[in-house]
Amino acid sequence: MSRNRRRTPPSPTVVFDFGGVLSAGHDPVPDLHELLGGDPAVLAEALWAHRPAYDEGRTSPAEYWGAVAAAVGVDSLTAAEIEELQDADNRYFLRLDPASRELIHDLARARVRLVLLSNASASFGEAVRRTDWFEAFSFAVISAEEKVMKPDAEIYRILLDALAHETGGVSIPSAVVFFDDRADNVEAARALGLHAHRWPRNGEETGEGGEHGTVIARRILAERGVLVD
Repeated sequence: MSRNRRRTPPSPTVVFDFGGVLSAGHDPVPDLHELLGGDPAVLAEALWAHRPAYDEGRTSPAEYWGAVAAAVGVDSLTAAEIEELQDADNRYFLRLDPASRELIHDLARARVRLVLLSNASASFGEAVRRTDWFEAFSFAVISAEEKVMKPDAEIYRILLDALAHETGGVSIPSAVVFFDDRADNVEAARALGLHAHRWPRNGEETGEGGEHGTVIARRILAERGVLVD
């Protein structure tokens, strides 16, 4: 076989962040406030201050929700109350943005390989895999399960290693198109050779010209030869 034979470029794998990209919103505080009460501003501060450790798998649900509850004056939580809070948080984030849902549907119909890469709790990882739409995805990489979060380079290497198992053990970063709403996550992915692009956060912002993230994504994917119309 000639070594000069041109190889067919690998089909792109499309990797999505979840919060702010696929999810409709990014503020579960009102839903959680109905369960915990207290000062909403204090609740929000505690929710996000303790979140990184939870999403990195360094704290348990009891520790995380206990700390959040304590911030608004709730001294202790039962196991049932912890589960109720986690379920409310999961339900909020699992509400897909309609345009994002449509994009997932179109990519799945075109048989594009889809992967989820999310900074999220292990509980969320379990919940997302039970959704009806997740069947369109090959797999998910969840930060709490891997004990490492974006933008740490290690989580992108975990993603690439998982993809390599489906390509004969060959890691091809340039075949990955990645969308995330945080600039630091995008830059970290680009540093490893992924084609990463910033997605304006759903429910909070739009791109230049008022474009939704899906409009930007469809244009980028069309340029890569991925038909999603």
